[in-house]
Amino acid sequence: MSARSLLVAGAVSYDYLLYQMPTASAYHPHARNAERVGEDAAHLVIRTGGADLIATLLTAAAAKHGIQVLGPKLQPPAANCLRHNASCICDLAIDDRSLGPELRYSVTRTKNIGRSPTWHSPDIDKANTPPGSTVVITGSGEAFRDLEPALDFLQRVRPRYIMYHMTRPLALGPLWDLIRNGPMTRDGVPDPEYLAVIIDADDLRAEGIAISKALSWEATAEDFVRNLGSNGRLDTLVTCPNLIVRFGAEGVIYHRGRDACDPKLFYHPRAMEGERRSDTDTHMVSCVGVASL
Repeated sequence: MSARSLLVAGAVSYDYLLYQMPTASAYHPHARNAERVGEDAAHLVIRTGGADLIATLLTAAAAKHGIQVLGPKLQPPAANCLRHNASCICDLAIDDRSLGPELRYSVTRTKNIGRSPTWHSPDIDKANTPPGSTVVITGSGEAFRDLEPALDFLQRVRPRYIMYHMTRPLALGPLWDLIRNGPMTRDGVPDPEYLAVIIDADDLRAEGIAISKALSWEATAEDFVRNLGSNGRLDTLVTCPNLIVRFGAEGVIYHRGRDACDPKLFYHPRAMEGERRSDTDTHMVSCVGVASL
């Protein structure tokens, strides 16, 4: 494996996507959605989410950045997968912005069903994992009641860096207790500087942190600074050396919980959190704004 390697582990869900496809006779590139879809039957596809989705996205960018990605080992969906492995059902609708032959879908409703996502990790028995590897973990630590697979994986890999995409409930569970002090150094001492935690702003709001949404980026930044420490239960998260808070696809705050330096806000200058952008607006990265909070 490449010296620059990413190993992706954590919660993997089986998501069942329900959608409609217009028939050839009903579809017209400039027709309204209702006119296109008509009485078409619903279609069902099974897609993996969580750690496997992240591994897929990272793999798509791996060649450009000179990295190698090893994703979680999965069992292929079987005929009885819906009954035994289903995690979520998502209803999709054709997006109003769909024009021409390419259809776009948006999520209209999600419903959690069946079993919770379970821990999956790469098959490291077949991988020559070099020192300095980065482990990417996703999911809620509260869902991983059995910590042994995660503990065994981290002990065998001994990563240099850990990136943890944490989902609700935040800062709870044995997995967080295991990694919150950072990966082990060669001396066997954990180093929190090599741990980065990524969370969604909506998950902070669900934990009682009052952060305004879509008013202005200035208001969002001020609320973040003022209220981040208002929930004492999240102290271990607030003091994380590298905390990254996502505000949809339009903004992110980078907070260093153990330093006196100000958090930094990176945002799209022409869109608010959760705001849809036009197809011609392709400058999300190149037009990033930066502000010291």
